[in-house]
Amino acid sequence: MAAGFSQRFPAVTADLGSIWSCQNEMRNRSRQIGELYTDVNTVIGRCDEWTGLARDAFVTSADAEKREIGIWEDGTLQAANALKSYYFTLEWVIGSVNGIRARADELWAQYQAMPPADRATQEAAIEEELSYLQGRYDEAKKTLSEEALNTGASLREALYFTPEDLHKEDGTATYVDYGDTRSLTQKELADMLARLGDPSSSLFNIDQGRIGDCHLLASLNAYNQTEAGRRYLASLITPHYGADGKVDGFYVDFPGFDRDRKRVFVQDVLEHGDTAGRSRDADLGSIFEKAFVQSHMGGTRGKFPTWGASGSFSAWTMKDISGENATPTFKGGFDRDAMKEAAVNGIKAERPVVAESSMFTHDTTVTTPDGAREKIQIVSQHAYTVVGADENGVTLTNPWGYNQTTTKGKNAGATFTMSWDEFYANFGDVTVGQIP
Repeated sequence: MAAGFSQRFPAVTADLGSIWSCQNEMRNRSRQIGELYTDVNTVIGRCDEWTGLARDAFVTSADAEKREIGIWEDGTLQAANALKSYYFTLEWVIGSVNGIRARADELWAQYQAMPPADRATQEAAIEEELSYLQGRYDEAKKTLSEEALNTGASLREALYFTPEDLHKEDGTATYVDYGDTRSLTQKELADMLARLGDPSSSLFNIDQGRIGDCHLLASLNAYNQTEAGRRYLASLITPHYGADGKVDGFYVDFPGFDRDRKRVFVQDVLEHGDTAGRSRDADLGSIFEKAFVQSHMGGTRGKFPTWGASGSFSAWTMKDISGENATPTFKGGFDRDAMKEAAVNGIKAERPVVAESSMFTHDTTVTTPDGAREKIQIVSQHAYTVVGADENGVTLTNPWGYNQTTTKGKNAGATFTMSWDEFYANFGDVTVGQIP
């Protein structure tokens, strides 16, 4: 047997005192920020006799600052609580590992004290106990690894402010921040839990808001088309329970990200994002979207040059979702049928498939699910989910949740079927992803 059984179980070392001091500092900062919130309220209260547009502008600005201060205060307290939770988990793991190492040393001492003849008969029993200790050790390390991922995700969420992404409202002088967020309702949380528990049916309804993340929503919807895809997506989401025992958020994993940022903690959704903005009914698609945006330094802004979540490619996004390379097939030269072959084979294999439209598209007459013929606008440089494909044509779903027709003010449903010739005239690539 190898010398020193405890060498099989490396010690876990950490500066527990520094972690405790850090969480105390964060807790004190939260109290100080709360005092700042009170100070702003006091200043506003002294403006009773001030009237006019200047006062209105001041109060509007102060209210906006109060909201940001409130988020900052809550975030620093949440960060302190996350560190405190990690401290106790780490303390427990260190104690468990030390106990395992101590027992391994005892076994080694017993083994060393045995006469050679006894060692041969006792080796199996000793190895059995060492195997048991190895199981306990592996479980403790796994617990610490998971808690480290969760703590990192919680800290990033707690101290996160979505970068401003201001856009002027059509026909008004009002600016809207696409990065604005809102809290989840208990009804939304309950519905999300129910859908997570039953991946045999759709996990979400895609209804793209104002954010340019069609590549993400079309890709998610592609996974949502099969039970295997839905079960995989569901495996990426873990509910988080607050001190009251109720769900207050979700951990979302993106296997394609680096380990230090692959897990994202989400407790709110984008005000102008998928379903949350238009129907006011956030779902798991909204959770994936917020997690994806939150993991990008540019927030809801474009991929280039701000490294935001908007305006990317489905092949990259599918790799983020699965951790495995997606395969794009481009329309090139005279071999246009390569896109058809990729789409048909991808659908047959029940893999996620997305089609991306060309820079230049044209209005096209398509068939709706009820058999009607509609002339719709194919959006340029836009991602669509491929939900069906065979020799006769291809069926696509627009992540907008609808398609604009050529009749002013009239929209058609999100899903439609078109011929391959029309597809070639409007689309530049087909991307087939992986389900691990």
